[in-house]
Amino acid sequence: MRNWFKDYQNKTCIIMNGDEVVFTSEYKGVRPMMEYMKAFGPSELPLTVIDRVMGRGAVMLAVLIGATSIKTPLISESALELAEHHKLEIEYDKRVPYIMNRTGDGQCPIEASVLGVTDIQEGYETIKATIAELMSR
Repeated sequence: MRNWFKDYQNKTCIIMNGDEVVFTSEYKGVRPMMEYMKAFGPSELPLTVIDRVMGRGAVMLAVLIGATSIKTPLISESALELAEHHKLEIEYDKRVPYIMNRTGDGQCPIEASVLGVTDIQEGYETIKATIAELMSR
C-alpha cells in the first residue's frame, strides 16, 4: 500500500496544487472538501486530492473544487466510475463495491444519496441536504 500520508500521519485529507499543500484536514467523510469549497470555492488551478476514503460523493466534491487527480487507499466502484468519466487521474490501492457507514452496518449515507446523480452541481446540493438531514437527527 502506498503511503501518501507519510508526512501527514494525522490527516485524512490533503489538497495540493503541484507540490504545494494548499489544504489539510483531520476530519472524516466529505467534511474536508465541503470546508475547502466553502473557504475557497472552485479552483482555477489543477488540484490533487489525497483522501483516505473516496466514495461517489467525495469524487463529486473533488470535481467541484477543481481536482484533476485523486490518490486514495480506498475507493468505491461508483466513485471510480465517476472519476474515470470526468477523466481524473486516479491512483488507489483497493476498490470496494461501496463505502461502509461509520457503524459498519450499511452503506455510507452520503454515497447512497448521490448514487443515481451524474450532475456535479446537483450532487453538491444533494450532499448538502443529506448532511443537513443527518445533523438534524
